[in-house]
Formats: sequence, structure tokens, C-alpha cells
Amino acid sequence: MIVGHLPAAYLVAKGVQRLDPDSLRGGLFLTFVIGGIAPDFDMLWFHLVDHGTMHHHDYLTHRPAVWAVLLGLAQFGASLRIAQHAAVFSLGALLHLSLDSIAGKIAWAWPVSDFAAPFVIVPATQSHWVLSFLLHWTFAVEIAIS
Repeated sequence: MIVGHLPAAYLVAKGVQRLDPDSLRGGLFLTFVIGGIAPDFDMLWFHLVDHGTMHHHDYLTHRPAVWAVLLGLAQFGASLRIAQHAAVFSLGALLHLSLDSIAGKIAWAWPVSDFAAPFVIVPATQSHWVLSFLLHWTFAVEIAIS
């Protein structure tokens, strides 16, 4: 997913808010939306430090177990505001990884297994991978979300 994470997180948060108007108050709405793009903060490391030597989906920020552990730890302090933010942030990140799983490789069973396979394979039909993604039908889904 290239452009759909932020709008998808916003739409999910809006949907949750409609179901339960009190659920995402006090900054939790924004925390969820930022969590929805947080795994891609690793792009800074990818470009500035790693120089693309490994795919950014192989970084810890794209491991669902990391966000699940944060979510689990947040449950211990569920009444604390910081714990609520940590839980909502983690849920946003897990939404991000779910969306990445459509055409990207996310290792959902890590650390037990490194196996990762996308639901849809985007073939390299163009001279640059970005063009291949932009011209694939899955990008139309991203545009529809946006």
C-alpha cells in the first residue's frame, strides 16, 4: 500500500467514533491515525541509514508481534491515559500491517516463522516498481479508500 494507510486509518477511526462516540476522545482519534502510518516511519532508516539494503517490511516496525506485545502491555495499565494511547496506537499499526498484507510480505507468525506472502502479487510490468504498483488494480482500491 502506497497512499491508503492514512485515509484508511482515518475512516476506521471515524467508523469507530460513529459506533461509540466516547471511544476515541481526548486525542485517541489522532493517536489511532498516527498509529496507522507509524510502521512506515522506518522509511527514514531505510533511506538515510540502510540505503535500501533490505526491504522495509523486514524491519521490526513491520512485525505484527511487536505491536501485539505493545497492545498486550497496554492492557496492564488500561485505566491510565498513556496505556490507552499505547493500545490505540498499536491497533492503528496493526491496521497498517493488515493493509500491507494485501500486496506486501508481512511475517504474521514471526518470531515463530519468517514466512511472509502477499495476498496479491503485483508483477513487475514496468521499468520501476512504483509504476508497477500504480498501474495495478490494487492501487485503484487505495484511491477508492482515499
